[in-house]
Amino acid sequence: MYVHIGFNNDMSDFNPEFPPNAGGFTELGIEPDDDWLMTANPELQHEAMRVWFLSRYENPTNNTPYSTQEGGFMYIFGGPYDADDELTNRFGDVCPKEVIQAVIEDVESGGTIQWAPLHFTDYDTQFEYGTKTRGDAYVSFLQRLDESDELGAILLDEKNNEKLRQLLFGSLIGVLEAYLSETMLYWIAEDKSVFRRFVSTCVDFQKRKFPLSEILDRMDKLEAESRDYLQDLVWHRLDKVVPLMTSSLTITIPPIGTLMKYIVTRHDIVHRGGKTKKGESIVISTQVLIQLRSEVLSFVEAIESELNEQYPS
Repeated sequence: MYVHIGFNNDMSDFNPEFPPNAGGFTELGIEPDDDWLMTANPELQHEAMRVWFLSRYENPTNNTPYSTQEGGFMYIFGGPYDADDELTNRFGDVCPKEVIQAVIEDVESGGTIQWAPLHFTDYDTQFEYGTKTRGDAYVSFLQRLDESDELGAILLDEKNNEKLRQLLFGSLIGVLEAYLSETMLYWIAEDKSVFRRFVSTCVDFQKRKFPLSEILDRMDKLEAESRDYLQDLVWHRLDKVVPLMTSSLTITIPPIGTLMKYIVTRHDIVHRGGKTKKGESIVISTQVLIQLRSEVLSFVEAIESELNEQYPS
């Protein structure tokens, strides 16, 4: 990734060929200064636009969920984005068309045509995990489900009912996330074999490298690192969560295709103000809420059944 905070927070820290007035770094990525860019030579214009783009967009294979059933990526964080559109919209009034076209061909030379956002903010509630005994996660899940049912029984005018159903739709996904996270946190603390399988099969842990001299120190800290990792995990990323739970707990988890469609809708509700990418309002009917509740309950009960069979009391 190209984005970093330099000593002077300007682009010369990234590339010495960029002068200090070339631009700087923001939370969204590298941001060239238009006044400098307009007078820069074509080579520097090319490089500035290239790193601008690559500090904002990535190949969807890196982090975007993929649905085999739908036959493609599920751009729940936004997109897909087109290099031509993004570069032209940003720099069309600043740089010559031929230079912009050369940058487009450059970034697409690796074969990526549709892009996913590199930076996104997930505003999910950070749960406090307090599961201490077996069954706590399931009991909490049922309690949260009851609370959602009670809210759904409130009678409001139709306009406010529409908003309430959207909120309840999102909360049902949150109830599922809480159950999944609390279940995993309980079992890695309770069962050493689960903990070992988690550490040995988690792709993110496999990428971590450290000197042999640090191995004993790292082993002492590994359990805490595992808890931190699970607490930071985005639990509605079922494409990542399900393989992790399957390999760690050695259980079979139901297909996620239907739930992922609901999660995409939930993303639009939370992050797009209740509208689709095309600006169309999302209407959640009572029947849709009932279907989602049933899907979430069936999913969790299937996992509980597998856990009870694999780890008898």
